[in-house]
Amino acid sequence: MNEVEILLSNEQLSNIKIQISTLILTEIENTRNQVNLNCRYMNKKQTCHYLQLSNNTLDSWIKQGLPVIKVNGSTRFDKTSIDKWLKQLEKAP
Repeated sequence: MNEVEILLSNEQLSNIKIQISTLILTEIENTRNQVNLNCRYMNKKQTCHYLQLSNNTLDSWIKQGLPVIKVNGSTRFDKTSIDKWLKQLEKAP
C-alpha cells in the first residue's frame, strides 16, 4: 500500500485541531440534549432511557417506591431523587 504524506504548517495544524475539538464538543452537547441529560426532571420515556430499562420495569420500580412527581395529571421523575432511591437500595458487600 502506498503512503501519502501531507505537510501542514503549524497554523494549519492548529486550525484543524480547533475545528475537530469544536465539532466533538458540539456533538457531545447535541447528544446530551437529545437524551435530556441536561434536564433534571424527566418524563417516563426519558426516565426509561436514563435508567436503561423498559417501560414495564419502570412501572414495577414505581410500585416498589421509585419517587414520582405528579402535577395536574403530568408525571415527572427527578434525577436526584432517583439516584438517592437507588443508592438506598445499594447493598454493602
